[in-house]
Amino acid sequence: MAEALSDLGASLGFSALALEVARTGEALWVGFFAALGYLTLGPLLLLSPWVERRGLARALLELRLARGLLFLPLPFLPREAALLVFYAYPLMVLTDLAIVAWEGLLVRRGRDRLAERSGKLYAAWEVGGLVGVGLGPALFALHPALPYLLAAGILLLAWALLRPALTGEKGEREEATRPEALVQSLRRLLAYAPLRPYLLLSLLFTLAHALTTALLGLLALRAGTPEALFGLVFVLQSLGYTLGSYFAGRVPPALAFRLGPLGAALGGMGFLLPFPLLLAAPPLLGLGVALLSTHLRAVRGWLLPKEGLAPSLAAIRALLYGAGALGGLGAGVLGKGNPALPLLLGALGFLVLLPFALGPLHPRRLEALRQEEAE
Repeated sequence: MAEALSDLGASLGFSALALEVARTGEALWVGFFAALGYLTLGPLLLLSPWVERRGLARALLELRLARGLLFLPLPFLPREAALLVFYAYPLMVLTDLAIVAWEGLLVRRGRDRLAERSGKLYAAWEVGGLVGVGLGPALFALHPALPYLLAAGILLLAWALLRPALTGEKGEREEATRPEALVQSLRRLLAYAPLRPYLLLSLLFTLAHALTTALLGLLALRAGTPEALFGLVFVLQSLGYTLGSYFAGRVPPALAFRLGPLGAALGGMGFLLPFPLLLAAPPLLGLGVALLSTHLRAVRGWLLPKEGLAPSLAAIRALLYGAGALGGLGAGVLGKGNPALPLLLGALGFLVLLPFALGPLHPRRLEALRQEEAE
């Protein structure tokens, strides 16, 4: 409940911010705002040792509190695109650092149920984000200050609900007193041979996802989707993400790593169908992507070293952000002549994951890894 509320509040504020920046008509800042999330890589890597040193539970609560308070001054700032974009940056950094702390807690509390627990957490975020993205612009139309004040109130309420569950967590202080230097953590992460194949597969998955989804809006319009129903396409995609994340823990890895790539590839290519047939594609794409990402995240969690957990998770997130940025930029370049080309390349990337179900993603191999790390 607290996590759904947290993402609801954040998406209310961010969607209103995106609308305000877009209303200025300054294309440079609109594009910069869209790319801002990828630029959290530096602070993410530099500040993740602090998250480990502070303690994952304590850091999570402090980061969430700071984000809620930072939304309060927004109604009083000058309505200039550059200022709004730069003000949004620390909000995004706080959001990503909190995700690192959350994922670290999930790994620390129980590696054997990572697919179920992380899947439900991401499903809660999807539900909150879906509602918030729709409500933010509507509330802004009623009064420009309303989405920001409501976002701050909801975020502080979510913090208050989360606080009793994390305050005084056993073992948190002892584990947090052994932080590891960032450079040492990065070196060990990349040198750890058992993790390498799964890290490479995660990068391939992220690249394929970015290529597939970067131009979906353009393809949906070209397929004849009425502008009034344009948002429905992405609501259905979010529905697929939510259902796939929530039920991922009940899907065995053997099925997830076989059906996930097929569902993601077919769902992506379904955007080449005319409207309304393409409406079957978004939920299928979201479902396949959610199954794959949840299980890949769980496998990485089984293999992550116990020391320097937050820096390791931050390094993985930074690498995945890099792959996503590369895919998004590549789609923009490749799609100039034919917008379907990056989508087809992305679908092929998903299908390339299938042969790995016979090797590093084979269920017997995954079960052996899980058993080794659980001992």
